[in-house]
Amino acid sequence: MKTALVTGASGFIGRSLVAHLTSLGWRVVSAQRALGGCEGEGVFLGPSPWNADLLAKMLGEVAPDTVFHMAGSTKAASAAALYEANTVLAAQLIEAVLRQERPPAVVLAGSAAEYGAVPPDANPVVETEPCHPVTDYAISKHAQTLMGLARARAGLRVLVARIWNPVGRDMPGHLALASFASQIAAMPAEGGRLHVGNLDVARDFIDVREAARLIAGLADRPEAYGAVCNICSGRAYTLRALVDEMIRFSGRRIELVVDPARVRAGEAKELRGDTARLRQFGLDPAAPDFGAILPELLAKFAVLPPVS
Repeated sequence: MKTALVTGASGFIGRSLVAHLTSLGWRVVSAQRALGGCEGEGVFLGPSPWNADLLAKMLGEVAPDTVFHMAGSTKAASAAALYEANTVLAAQLIEAVLRQERPPAVVLAGSAAEYGAVPPDANPVVETEPCHPVTDYAISKHAQTLMGLARARAGLRVLVARIWNPVGRDMPGHLALASFASQIAAMPAEGGRLHVGNLDVARDFIDVREAARLIAGLADRPEAYGAVCNICSGRAYTLRALVDEMIRFSGRRIELVVDPARVRAGEAKELRGDTARLRQFGLDPAAPDFGAILPELLAKFAVLPPVS
């Protein structure tokens, strides 16, 4: 039986990854900030920040074959907090891994935000596309990537799973589709006004459960280490079409109102990832089923009855 240590196991992606690895027969151990924070076996480390000494002790006790580093933050009170969560913690973890007599493999959760401003003719975006991150979140994630690849060149087994726009029932409320569902839930039954940003953009979305399957699949392929791999569907969906479908599922009369605070200056009209490297590793990404995902989101916010 292989052992996986998962950081961020109580997060959106982490929960799906733990469930998928368990279904494959892995022994899964979660690094926990709070007692009872995750399902199954866990190691209680207390609140962050965690340091290399603490992480090295945990690794020695668990003896994982692979560390899946899913912990991090997409937003925080300050830029410094983002770098602490996304870059410094990864550095501490990798230092702890290097202290082990038999260092485990490491899978780092990257982000499509690392690409930054991508030229329109660069779609689909390949992993070798130059990265020009423009937000503190994206910069902190790209710094993690560069550090991981540097350690890989020095001999550590590291791969970077660069994740594109995961969607699913438990997605964080600040993300667009969850935000729209929560707004609809707050409306009267007859309907109301939905505040949106620019809906005339197309993005590559992937079901979080499919993302977990692909990440686990990459971890099992020795040839995937030392590289970055897009975790994406390779398909672009317009936000307008998804919002229209969500409104249809809700059964309410809704007026769309563009909120300038939600409009990002200079954002690309279309962004989708290239899946050739995934397929090279024998992994064929499935398209997200929005006919199931959107009702799940609405059910989460009690717009629709729970989805069985």
